[in-house]
Amino acid sequence: MSKKNIWVKMMTKLEKSIQKYYSDFKKNFNKKNFPAVFNKIEKHNAEEKRGKEHDLGSFVILYTPVRYKPNIMLIGNNPSWFHKKDPETGYKIVQELMKSPPKESSYIVHNHVFAQSMQRIFGYVGRRDLLETCVGMNRLWLQTGSNYGSWNTVCNERSWKLGQSLTEYCENKTKEIIKLIKPKVVLLIGQKAWDLFQSDERPSNIKCVDYPYSTGNISLQQDLEKIIQTEIE
Repeated sequence: MSKKNIWVKMMTKLEKSIQKYYSDFKKNFNKKNFPAVFNKIEKHNAEEKRGKEHDLGSFVILYTPVRYKPNIMLIGNNPSWFHKKDPETGYKIVQELMKSPPKESSYIVHNHVFAQSMQRIFGYVGRRDLLETCVGMNRLWLQTGSNYGSWNTVCNERSWKLGQSLTEYCENKTKEIIKLIKPKVVLLIGQKAWDLFQSDERPSNIKCVDYPYSTGNISLQQDLEKIIQTEIE
């Protein structure tokens, strides 16, 4: 078998493995397993929406196509809004992302705050190519909009049936996906993402970096420059 055929076979197997996380989550993410989460979703959806807001209850696993051994894998906190101004467009995007990994990177083709921040930072260091070829996801898959803090309690409420909270479920599965993808470097972006690995169990290729809350925040840029110099060819 040629190297090309071996690679195609390996990628097909990997893509099937990743797709199973989608089907499993669709099966497990329900009101019976996570009643407090669904009660909050229903409360939000009954309220009047403002600005870029739309109904919640959606989830996103991967923001990018499936790739094996990419130079960089990005891990953020959880999905916010997928369009800065248009809620209808944002809702259509997240509905598509629920189905399977996208064919194009959300960090490149969608108009959301995190995407623009990443484009700015990777552009500053002159390595947009690393963003275009990365794999990206969050440690919590549920879309909560901009105000994650108000969801913290319900997402950490333990499911009696599954024996773990929604946060624990997503974090455990995220770790499994990282192992399948085998990235050269994993960037945990922001303090919530840092908690995915305790310091005593964190592999050397996993780096904790700050979230770029403003255009004047250059901490991530500086960290990225160092990581590229020392970890990436």
